[in-house]
Amino acid sequence: MVHKKNKFFFISLILLFNIYLKANLDDYLYQYRDVPSYSNYGTIGLIQMPTARMLPAGSLGISWSHSEPYLNGSILAYPFSWFEASFQYTDINNALYSDVKLFSGRQSYKDKGFDIKLKIFNESTILPETSIGIRDIAGTAVFGAEYLVFSKKIIPNLDITFGLGWGNLNGNPITNPLKYIDSRFKDRAGKLANTQGGELSPKRYFTGNAGTFGGLEYTIKNLNGLRLKLEYDGTNYKSEGFPDGRESFSFATTPVKSSDSDINFGIVYPVNEFVHLKLSFIKGNTINFGFSLSGNLGKKRSKLTKNNKQ
Repeated sequence: MVHKKNKFFFISLILLFNIYLKANLDDYLYQYRDVPSYSNYGTIGLIQMPTARMLPAGSLGISWSHSEPYLNGSILAYPFSWFEASFQYTDINNALYSDVKLFSGRQSYKDKGFDIKLKIFNESTILPETSIGIRDIAGTAVFGAEYLVFSKKIIPNLDITFGLGWGNLNGNPITNPLKYIDSRFKDRAGKLANTQGGELSPKRYFTGNAGTFGGLEYTIKNLNGLRLKLEYDGTNYKSEGFPDGRESFSFATTPVKSSDSDINFGIVYPVNEFVHLKLSFIKGNTINFGFSLSGNLGKKRSKLTKNNKQ
């Protein structure tokens, strides 16, 4: 009996050791695989689309991206592991700061917005991580959108995402399932007029047509965590920003280049755990590039004790 117990103990020890080695090998082969990357909208996501992923509580990040006609800068914060909050500042190059030439000169239009994302469920062996979010929750609604998104890691280096979007994320339209709960979700109010942002519009959230989006993020082995991204873009470029120039907004000048494809692809190169560089091709006709910098300010640092001689 003792011999059998010892045999069982050594087999269990070997299995646990193999699991430990496998986990460490995966971390070595797929560096920074568990550090989420940023979307072009300055929040954690794929290329244009959000994911359900979150940074740890106490994290703080900044991001910048350029995709004509937009230059987007953002500050991202995680007061809790289930709550993402970000401030967005976008330079819209196809519009002037005002319709008074002596006042605005060549200064381009600036749009401020606040985004939030809440994690509903953590990922499990079977179920995906699930989050719900709102873009431009208290802004002009130029980039306003809402979404419900699911992300699941299939293998150590492959993360897939699927989501439903509203507002500017209804580019691949489907019937809004929420209208069967309440008829008020059927139609969506227009963009806010004569505002500089800062107003909440809860009656607009999750209303109107819904849309689908999805994608994947694949970490390449032995390349310092280099990632490939591929997504099915759910952005409605006919409603986002000022797509038709002056016909969309009196301050606007030229139309935005329309989308030629719903498929976007790109790469992200982690310089290290904290800095990511990115390059992507979106809409079938536009090159995007940018960077992000993030770190966890909430990590506890070990305290060094000092023995003083009396």
